[in-house]
Amino acid sequence: MPMTLPLEINLAAFDTIENAMLVDCRTPEERLEAAIPDQAFVPMDEASARIEDFKSWEDQGTVVIYCRSGRRSLNLTVALREAGVENVCSLAGGIQAWISEGREVHPKS
Repeated sequence: MPMTLPLEINLAAFDTIENAMLVDCRTPEERLEAAIPDQAFVPMDEASARIEDFKSWEDQGTVVIYCRSGRRSLNLTVALREAGVENVCSLAGGIQAWISEGREVHPKS
């Protein structure tokens, strides 16, 4: 686990992480438009009840949270760190940055 993992990382930094666990914190409605493949889904309004899930995931690798633009995921990252989840960060620019780089997304129902 990195000792000084920043609160927020860009896509270039994301690409260097081994065992990254992507977590989508958007609403179910937002996921209908586009979602990053192979990620977990924890809507913001459920996150506080699922702290143990985040702690379990961080044992497997770095948890990288994303939303639409990065604002909500950054807020959630701060809250998770305050709750004791250390190996967690936010994806700067969210799914918008992911899409703007031409990375794979798919409709998700």
